[in-house]
Amino acid sequence: MANVLLQRQALPATALLPQWLSGYAFLLGTPMNLDRAKQIRSDLPANIAGGTDPLRLRVDAVGDLMKLLGERVAVNARQANISIQLVSHSAPSSAGANTPAPTVGLHLFAWRYDSLSPRAELLDFARYLHSESGSESLPDTPDPEKLYAEERRLLDGRQVLPLLLLPDYVGIAPGVRNWSVSPSGEWRLADVWLDSGEPSASTAESPQSRNAAAGVHP
Repeated sequence: MANVLLQRQALPATALLPQWLSGYAFLLGTPMNLDRAKQIRSDLPANIAGGTDPLRLRVDAVGDLMKLLGERVAVNARQANISIQLVSHSAPSSAGANTPAPTVGLHLFAWRYDSLSPRAELLDFARYLHSESGSESLPDTPDPEKLYAEERRLLDGRQVLPLLLLPDYVGIAPGVRNWSVSPSGEWRLADVWLDSGEPSASTAESPQSRNAAAGVHP
């Protein structure tokens, strides 16, 4: 995903919080183990986890990129004998308007970090996953050990699997000067100014001087 689909513009994610925010992301993550995945799948009843019927993966974000990432997830899952079918968020039921939509087992979503507080981000993750128990007791002051334990708890619950870290990209015109962005993505506009690219009145040359020195610019 990171190297091909996103052309090395993203990094594989090993944790919910990036390294620059938590400081311990390198301690988390589980390497892929296809043999173990196949064993777990074989021990489960055939009618669950993509056995007889495929697991449905909902992709909410618009655009072809998220669909491509979802298709890559399905390819990897098939290597573990797990069948996955992609569905869009607004996909209608083919059986009719009065027929309930098929149950969605997986959800591919994008998460944006809006805070420089690891605690705040973990709390938001826990609420999103409906797993607040334990997160609410995190201390207000930064405690890396407790933050690590809470993030490990959320990951061990197997409700969420981090895939990628993708930075925001902003196109800047050549005339924009002093542009900078904070680690949280906030735009620092106080010192930004625009360079028009035109010479000022004090440095503009006269027609006479231009004729006297052809090709020379102030």
